[in-house]
Amino acid sequence: MAYGIYFEDRASKVSFINALNESPIMHFFYFLFEFLFQVYFIASFLVIRKSKTVYLENYTNPNISILNALYKITILYYVLHFIVLIRWLVTFIFGVGEIRAWIVTLDGFAFLFCTCWYLFVALNKPEFFRGVNSQLKPIVELIPKQKSSPAVDDEKNKQILALKEFMIEKEPYLNSSLTIQDLAEQLKIPVKDLSALINLYMNKHFFDFINEYRIEKAKEILKDPSQKQLTILEILYQVGFNSKSSFSTSFKKHTGTTPTDFRKNPI
Repeated sequence: MAYGIYFEDRASKVSFINALNESPIMHFFYFLFEFLFQVYFIASFLVIRKSKTVYLENYTNPNISILNALYKITILYYVLHFIVLIRWLVTFIFGVGEIRAWIVTLDGFAFLFCTCWYLFVALNKPEFFRGVNSQLKPIVELIPKQKSSPAVDDEKNKQILALKEFMIEKEPYLNSSLTIQDLAEQLKIPVKDLSALINLYMNKHFFDFINEYRIEKAKEILKDPSQKQLTILEILYQVGFNSKSSFSTSFKKHTGTTPTDFRKNPI
């Protein structure tokens, strides 16, 4: 029995381990581990991508930086995994020796560094562990887009026009914590219908749809000479943004320039 090796001398133990490492069953487990590892990482990337889609379809100020950080960490761990593959390759070609020992040391320090970095990011952003509301799903999984027809197009165009008029008149986008659920409640229509209207028929994420109105409002303020005393920070909060980086990114995306440059040379 295998447990009997514990009572053998050191040479017998080494011989037993070497024979075990060369056995077909161990090679099978190596390949199984590698296969499961690849499946896990592919699944991780798909989950992160899906979470980003859900965020953009349901929130106006999603913390995309958290998802981006998680994406980078996942990629880094995937790259570091190749060190493990190199270790296996070196062991297979040269056996257990000094080169393998150096690779094991490098492997250990690299994974320690990455784990510490992950914990550092997580501790500085507690929401890192909260994830995405599991009840939310991409709209394409909930409502299939209706086939185009004159009747459908006319109905959707009327709904889109009514939505745009509501956005201009009531200015719900000024609420920095606005969600698609909040807007649907104000419009008195089902959330799924509103999400389908924006994401499928207007071909926009809720995030971009709302931020377009915020940017237009910010442009009005920046053009207004009577409001020159307002700082960029005051303006971004006033129009519904809650971070300077998000405002600057969205503003440049929609106008091609920065808020400061736009104020100097309004288009």
